[in-house]
Amino acid sequence: MDEVEYVRKHNIKYLYHMTAISNLRSILEHGLLSHKEAHRLGLVMMDISDPEVQRRRDDKKDTIYNRFLHNYVPLYFSPRNPMLYRRREIQENIVILGIKPDVIFKANTVFSDGNAASKGTIFYNDVAMLDNLRWNIINALNWSDFPDGRRIKCAEVLVYPKLDVKNIVSILCYSGNQLSTIHETIKYFRAIPRSLTISVQVKPELFF
Repeated sequence: MDEVEYVRKHNIKYLYHMTAISNLRSILEHGLLSHKEAHRLGLVMMDISDPEVQRRRDDKKDTIYNRFLHNYVPLYFSPRNPMLYRRREIQENIVILGIKPDVIFKANTVFSDGNAASKGTIFYNDVAMLDNLRWNIINALNWSDFPDGRRIKCAEVLVYPKLDVKNIVSILCYSGNQLSTIHETIKYFRAIPRSLTISVQVKPELFF
C-alpha cells in the first residue's frame, strides 16, 4: 500500500489547525509557523492555547527527531476535541483551517497517537503506522466514553518547520457571523496568489 492509500484508508479529508480569527491575516501572509517562531516574530494577535499545556509542550521533545514540540506546526486529525471544548465560550472567535492531508508525507513530519504533550504518547514518521492510531476514538463525538479518550482524541501531525499557505484549502467557522471578516481577509490580502483557492464554510458541527 502506498502513502496516499493509507490516507484514503483512514478517510483523512483534512488535517486541522485551530486559531483565532484575528490571526488569519498573518497566517495568510507568512503561512503557518511553529508556535516558537510565530511568537518570536510577534505575529500572534490572540493565543487560544491553554497556558498550562503550552508549558508542557515547551519542555517536551518528539522521540523521532528529538525536537521540541514548539518547533513544529501542530495539526489535529479531529478538530472537535478537548482543546476546542475548553475554548467553547470563544468559538465565535475561532476558525479551523483545513489542511491538505498529504503534508503527512513531508520530510521531518511526525504524527502521534494522542496529545503530543501527554505521557505515554507514541510518535511515528512512517505513514504505514497510521494503522496504529485508534481511529474509533479519534473520530468519535464523545471521547469520554473511552479509556484514555481525552489523550487519544487529540492525536496530532507535527510539521517542521512551517507550512506554506498553499496547503490551506478551507477555512471553517462556527457561524455566519464570521463570514464577512474571513472573506474580506482573503479578498484583499495581496500575498495570496490569484490561483490560490481557499473555500470558506460554516461548519457548526465541528464546534461545540
